[in-house]
Amino acid sequence: MEGVDGQLFFEPNALVGFCAGTDPIFLEYKKYVGPFHLTPIEAIERYCKIKEMKCKNTKHLTVIAYILPIHRETKRQNFEYSREWPSEKWAHTRLFGEKANVELQRYLLEELKNEFGIFGIAPSTEPKLFKVHRMHAEAYQGVWASTWSHRHACFAAGLGSFGLSDGFINERGKALRCGSFIIAHELPSDSSKRPASPYQYCNRCGDCVKRCPVGAITFENGYDKQKCSIKVTGTIPYIKEHYNINIYACGLCQVNVSCSDGFP
Repeated sequence: MEGVDGQLFFEPNALVGFCAGTDPIFLEYKKYVGPFHLTPIEAIERYCKIKEMKCKNTKHLTVIAYILPIHRETKRQNFEYSREWPSEKWAHTRLFGEKANVELQRYLLEELKNEFGIFGIAPSTEPKLFKVHRMHAEAYQGVWASTWSHRHACFAAGLGSFGLSDGFINERGKALRCGSFIIAHELPSDSSKRPASPYQYCNRCGDCVKRCPVGAITFENGYDKQKCSIKVTGTIPYIKEHYNINIYACGLCQVNVSCSDGFP
């Protein structure tokens, strides 16, 4: 975190999971996320078509998903120093930590290609593949649904489950950045670790409900993406003025809750 104090963005104990690219869950996501959500096969085939290259081995794909736990000091600061606005370290993690996350996906794909001759793509880094649907009639809860979801890849790979706030609960905690990519190589799947329910690890304690400053999380209706997005984008002027970077952030529902550091 060069712009603050040199602290690491993430804890080193990352989680990694694997899922077969032909797993039926990716077809289910077309119903729960939206018909525009790509299956691994669709993502690879569309990429090859865009690049005008021959598509190989689409029947033996693996989705690799991982979780980068946000540094404990960043979580502490986001709770202790700001009850309505994100802290400086949290904002830097949202901007530069996510940039590092994107570069990590590209780096891993390059290493796999150079060292083992394995082809792969990271759909969220490809502008012609990745799109975020805002206020889309067919999107999950009407807003903020994309053509490729890292959290849904993490669920498919058995790394955890969703919570009341729509955050991803796992053994390293809900405060995270996560990533995923697809390779044309078959690896053993972790689908047997996948929870039976999408919300299995959420104990509905209500901590995130209390933490949200705009009431975007309720027991009755779960997570209101539109209300949350208004709050989050509203942090941009504050972050520009106080931290001198151009980004939105919040994360208050991810700190000082029962699932901040692991399963509740």
